[in-house]
Amino acid sequence: MSEYQYYEFRTVDRILTAKEQAEIKKLSSRVQLTSTQATFVYNYGDFRGDPEKVLTDYFDIMFYVASWSTWRLMFRFPKAIADPKWFQPYELPDSITISTTPKYTVLDVEISDEEGLRPWTTGEGWLSRLLPLRDELLQGDLRLLYLAWLRVAPNLAGYVLEDDPVEPAIPPNLGQLSEPLKAFIEWVGLDADWVTVAAQASVRQRLAQSATPKEPKTEQPLENWLSALSEAEKQEFLLKLVRRESQVDLQLITRLQELAGVERSQPESTPGYRRLSDLGTAAQQLRTQRQRKEQDAAQEKRIRELEALAPKEAQMWQKVTELIDRKQPKYYDEATTLLKDLRDLAKHQGRLPSATAKLPVEFTERFEGLRAEYQSRRALMTRFSKIQPQD
Repeated sequence: MSEYQYYEFRTVDRILTAKEQAEIKKLSSRVQLTSTQATFVYNYGDFRGDPEKVLTDYFDIMFYVASWSTWRLMFRFPKAIADPKWFQPYELPDSITISTTPKYTVLDVEISDEEGLRPWTTGEGWLSRLLPLRDELLQGDLRLLYLAWLRVAPNLAGYVLEDDPVEPAIPPNLGQLSEPLKAFIEWVGLDADWVTVAAQASVRQRLAQSATPKEPKTEQPLENWLSALSEAEKQEFLLKLVRRESQVDLQLITRLQELAGVERSQPESTPGYRRLSDLGTAAQQLRTQRQRKEQDAAQEKRIRELEALAPKEAQMWQKVTELIDRKQPKYYDEATTLLKDLRDLAKHQGRLPSATAKLPVEFTERFEGLRAEYQSRRALMTRFSKIQPQD
C-alpha cells in the first residue's frame, strides 16, 4: 500500500484575503486553493507547514487522514465564545488536546488505530459532512468530545490512562445524534454498540437550554452595558457584522456578560460514573442480543422464502438441468444457487438424511445423480463441492 496523506483546511467565519492566499501558496506547489479552502494531497513526501499554525493563522477547521489509519480534526474558536474549560473534562494526552492563543481556543482531536481495525478511506468529501461540528461545539454541544473519548480511551487504557478509567461528563442527547456526529462515528469506525450503551445514561434535555447564552438575571439588562464597551471594541463588532462573520451575536453577549460580572455557564452534562470495562461489557451484551435478534429475523425470513419455493420444486429441478446444459460459468453459478435453495427446502421439510432418522432422501439422490452425470465438468464439480447434501 502506497503512502497517502490528505490535509484540508476551511474557513467558516470569513474569506481569505489575497495576501493570505499568496502566503498559503508558498506552503506547497500542489495546493488546491480557493478563498475559503486549502487542500493538500501527498502520496510521497509530507506537508511542510505546521498544521496548527496554518489553522490558527488562516482557517477555522482542519481535517486530516493518513493511510496508516490516523485521523485528525482540529478546530479554531474565538476565545470570546469558546471557553477552554468546556473541553477540559475530555482531554486525553496526544489525542484530545486544548491550546490557546491570545485570540483563539484550539481543539485538536487525533485518533490513531495502530491495529488497523478500521480501514482507511481517502479524505475527499469528508470535511463537508463534518464541518457543522464546529458550530455544534460553539453552542456548547460536547457530544463530539464524548464520542472521541469513547473511541480513543480503549487504546490508551493501561498506558496513558489508568487500567480502567471512568468515563468523562456525559452530554445530553447522545441517543439523538446529528448527521455530522453520525458522519464522525462512521469516519473513525466507532462501535455503534458502545454509542448505544453510552447514550443510555445521557441526559435527554434540549440542547438549546444550555447552548444559547442566557441573559443573566441582573438589576440591569445586558443592553445597559453597551456603553461600557470601548470605542475600539464597538468598531471591531461592527466590522465583524459588515464581514458577516458567524456567531457575532454570541461574542457580543459573552462580552456584555463579562462586563456585567456574570460567569459563563458550563454546558449541561451528567457526571460520568461508569468504568470503561462497564461500557465494554454492556456493549458486548447488547451486541449479543442484537445479533441473536438479527439471526432470528434472518431465519424467519428464510423460512418464508423456502415455503414460497415449495410449490415450485419440480420446476426448479428442471431449471437446474437446463442451466447446466448451457455449459457456461454464469449458468453454473445460477444452477448452484438453485440447488442450495432445494437443499434448504428439503432440510426445512425434514427430507434430508440424518443419523437419528431414516427419511426420504430425494434431494440427496437427485444431487448425487447430477454429480455422477456431469463429473467430467471440472468447473461445475468445483461449485458442487460447496453444497453439503447431508443435514
